[in-house]
Amino acid sequence: MGKVWFRITKTNLVNKLELKILYINDLHSRYEELAKIATIIKKLKDDNTLIFDAGDTTDPWRIEVIGTKGNIISDILNYIGFNTRIIGNTEGFSDKDIFEEIIESSNFPVITCNIYNIKGKKIKNVKDYVIFDINGLKVLVTGVTPAYNEFYHLFNIHIEDPTKDLKRVLSKIDKNQLDLVIVISHLGLDGDKELAKKLSNIDIIIGGHSHTVLNECLVKNNAIICQAGNFGEYVGELIIDYDFKEGLIKSFKNRLISTKDYPEDPKVIELIKQNSKIAIANMSRPLYKIDLNLKHSFTEESQIGNLLADGLRDFFKYDIGIINSGVLNHGIEKGYVTRLILHKICPSPLNPTLVEIKGSDLLLTLEKSLLQEFQLSDGAGAGFRGSFLGNIQVSDNVQIYYNPADKPLNKIQAVKINNELLDPLKWYIAGTSDYLQRGTGYEEFGNCKNEIYRREWLRDILENYLKKRKYVKKALIKRFIQTV
Repeated sequence: MGKVWFRITKTNLVNKLELKILYINDLHSRYEELAKIATIIKKLKDDNTLIFDAGDTTDPWRIEVIGTKGNIISDILNYIGFNTRIIGNTEGFSDKDIFEEIIESSNFPVITCNIYNIKGKKIKNVKDYVIFDINGLKVLVTGVTPAYNEFYHLFNIHIEDPTKDLKRVLSKIDKNQLDLVIVISHLGLDGDKELAKKLSNIDIIIGGHSHTVLNECLVKNNAIICQAGNFGEYVGELIIDYDFKEGLIKSFKNRLISTKDYPEDPKVIELIKQNSKIAIANMSRPLYKIDLNLKHSFTEESQIGNLLADGLRDFFKYDIGIINSGVLNHGIEKGYVTRLILHKICPSPLNPTLVEIKGSDLLLTLEKSLLQEFQLSDGAGAGFRGSFLGNIQVSDNVQIYYNPADKPLNKIQAVKINNELLDPLKWYIAGTSDYLQRGTGYEEFGNCKNEIYRREWLRDILENYLKKRKYVKKALIKRFIQTV
C-alpha cells in the first residue's frame, strides 16, 4: 500500500519534542469504562498526542454490538478522537457484518498489516500502516493480530505470520525518512517480546491480548513494550522525549492511570443510550412463539440445556450432543422468542464444534459434572461470557444412571448411548462447543481430537431448534437417572 500521511500539527523547527501516546487495549465492550477513559483523554491530550486502540475493544457479548453491527464502538472512538486502531481477535471473530461495519464506520485509520481475505487479498479499508507528522516528528504506525486461522477462516479471513508481514512493511520504508516505528500489537506480552527480539528496528510496541498490567514498560532489544490491562480499568500514558539532532529517544516515562475515580463523559453515556435503544429495537422483533417453559440450572439437568445438546447432535448428525450449562444464563418462558431474549440466554460467542472423544474421557467428564466443585467453579475461559462452568448436558439418546450418595467420581453406574453401554475404549463423535473442546473446566474433554469448527454461534443453534416443537417437547425427557 502507498504511504498514508497524517499531519497532526504545523511543523516547527525544534531540536526536541515530547510525544505523548495514550493507549487502551482489551476493553471487551465495557463502554461505561470507556466513558471514564474519555474524561481522562480529554484532560491529558495536547497537540503532540497520539491515541491508540490495541484491539478487542469490540466484544459481541453486548447487545449493542449485535444490534448496531458494531457501530457503537466507532461512534465512541470517533467522538474521543482516536488516531488509529487495530483488529483484535474478537473483532475478527465477530459476524461478517459487524467486522465490516467496524472498519467502515471508523473515522480514523484501521491498521493491521497481516490480515487478508481468504484469497490472500488485502481487506478493503484496512491499511498496512500510517505515517503521522507530529510537529515535524515522523512516526510510522503499523499493527498485527494473532493467527487464529482455525476461526478466522470461518469468516473468510486469513492471518499471516506477524513477523513476516512486519518485515514486509518495514522493508518498503526508508528509515532515514522516519523518526519512530511503532507497532500496535494484539499478540500478547510473550508475542511482543518475540517481535522485539526478531526485529531490531521497532522503537515502541503498544500491546494487548494477554491483559497484562504493565505499570513499568519492558525494554527488549531497544523496543519499549507497553500494555494496559483489560476491561477499561486503565489508560496507558507513554511520554517520549525525542532528540531530532541525535535521532533517538533520549528518555521515556510510562504510567497506567486507573479509571476508577474518574467521572463518565456525558456524551459517551448518551452515545451508549442511543445505540442501546437502536439495538433493543432491532433485536426485539418476534421470531416465533413457543408453548412451553424450559428451565435452566447450573447444578441439575435442565430443559434448556437438554434442548441445546439435542440441537448440537442434530446439527452435526453424529453420535451425541454435549454441552456445559454454564454457556446458558437462564431458561426461557413460553411466548414469543426474540433475538434479544436469545442473546440474554446465551451471550457467549462460542462456536458449535465437532470432536472425537474417547469413552473413558467422556465418562470422567460426566462424573465431574455431578460435583458442585465443578458445577459452580468459575467458568472463565476463551469466548466465555457467563459466570459458572455449570454441569454437563447431553442429548436424549444418552442415559446416565447414577447414585448421588456414592463417592465422588464413582457415582455413575452405567452410561448408555443409543441403548448400548458406553465403551471406555471407543472414540465417539460429539457435537459440542469450542469451549469444552479446549478442555476448559472439564480437563479430560480437552483430550478430544479431529475438531471441526462451525462459524455459527451456540445461540444460533438455540434459535433454530426452539422453533421446532418436537425439540422443545423432547427437552423434557430426562437423561440423568437416579438409581435410588
